Amino acid sequence: MMRLGAHNSIAGGFHNAVDECVGIGGEAMQVFCKNQRQWRAKPIAAEDAKRFRDAVAAAGLGPVMVHDSYLINMGNPDPAKAESARLAFHDEYVRSEQLGAAYLNFHPGSHMTEGKDRRDLREARDQCLDRIAAALGEVLDATKGYRCRLVIENAAGQGTNVGNSWEEVGRILDAVGAKDRMGVTVDTQHAWACGYDWQQHYDEVWDAFDSAVGLRHLVAFHLNDSKQPCGSRMDRHDTIGVGLLGMEFWRTLMNDRRFDHCAGILETPDGPESWKDELALLRGLRSG
Repeated sequence: MMRLGAHNSIAGGFHNAVDECVGIGGEAMQVFCKNQRQWRAKPIAAEDAKRFRDAVAAAGLGPVMVHDSYLINMGNPDPAKAESARLAFHDEYVRSEQLGAAYLNFHPGSHMTEGKDRRDLREARDQCLDRIAAALGEVLDATKGYRCRLVIENAAGQGTNVGNSWEEVGRILDAVGAKDRMGVTVDTQHAWACGYDWQQHYDEVWDAFDSAVGLRHLVAFHLNDSKQPCGSRMDRHDTIGVGLLGMEFWRTLMNDRRFDHCAGILETPDGPESWKDELALLRGLRSG
């Protein structure tokens, strides 16, 4: 069965995220490895990292996924800014490995071309995807022997974000090449926002994913309902069962045995008390 959890807070220490995860009935978890809205952070003390790893092991949790900073954009067309982003991402990878995380999840990036009518300009998007892949290759080359995998999260399509489509996610994977050290997270709300209709075309959505990316590369889900309709290109998460995806979608996903190996992480808006109920709801949809 998919191991379910949520994005837990590291306020007061990484080990506190473990307590929160256990308190909501989580089996897997996601955390930030530093303040997600700051470029720099002091190094993680060895004893703090060990305390976190020991707490995770004692609670029987896993996998642990780190979500990278929202500031990082390795697709920036400004070389100096792109290099700063690459260095920041490298640092988060070091921190994720230190915490014993299985995955470092990241948003692909943005091409930054001005003008709403140019956000889907193919040349700008392809060049951005290539910059991202090149930066990832540099990070992987500098971190040989790391066990933590770099995991691409599909984007919702806002602004000049890339990685909206399965084809763009697949392009990054193919360009990096080191697929044993890479993976993919599917955010259910982001996919819906980009026009992948989970309600009417569930099987076709997965056929398209398998063709462009490969189901074998899928390691995790961000389980988010949506406040906005399919194709809106707006990143607006909602509580499971409250949003527009519909309970039949959640029932189908929870019983799709192809994803038994995946982590399922809530990023819904209402916090730990709601997450406890949402996890119970999702488990209750399983047929056995």
